[in-house]
Amino acid sequence: MILDPAQWDRFLEGRDFTQFSACQQAAAFAVRNSARISGDGCVRLSGEREGFSVTVETTGTEAHHATASANAVIEPKCSFEAPETPAPEETEPEPDPEESEDPEPEEEPEPITGLICEGDAWTIDPDDPQLPSVTDLFTVRLTGDDE
Repeated sequence: MILDPAQWDRFLEGRDFTQFSACQQAAAFAVRNSARISGDGCVRLSGEREGFSVTVETTGTEAHHATASANAVIEPKCSFEAPETPAPEETEPEPDPEESEDPEPEEEPEPITGLICEGDAWTIDPDDPQLPSVTDLFTVRLTGDDE
């Protein structure tokens, strides 16, 4: 997927992720804060906002438990604009393959440019393709039901 920028739109908009992985992270965060996911658990938000609704319950004492719910909204920090493809150069006709002894060298893939995250331009090296970290790509913000 990284080497095919045509597939980046859904990912960069925060729409192309696995619910299982996101909810695992929510559960791990709850545990670090002496809580566990409860109620409806971790549910993907519907509508225009991308993110999750999570309900947690404290695990502090046997007699008293506090419950809280929050929405975690994914906000993209990046955009991608594919560079213009140059017009093909006019070339001479291909020689007869039987006459050619030297194979044509394979073209090196060009770096992928056009990814901008909060004003910073990123270049993806096709020989070692890596996107920026999740924290460079997105902000996750807690919101109330009315936002």
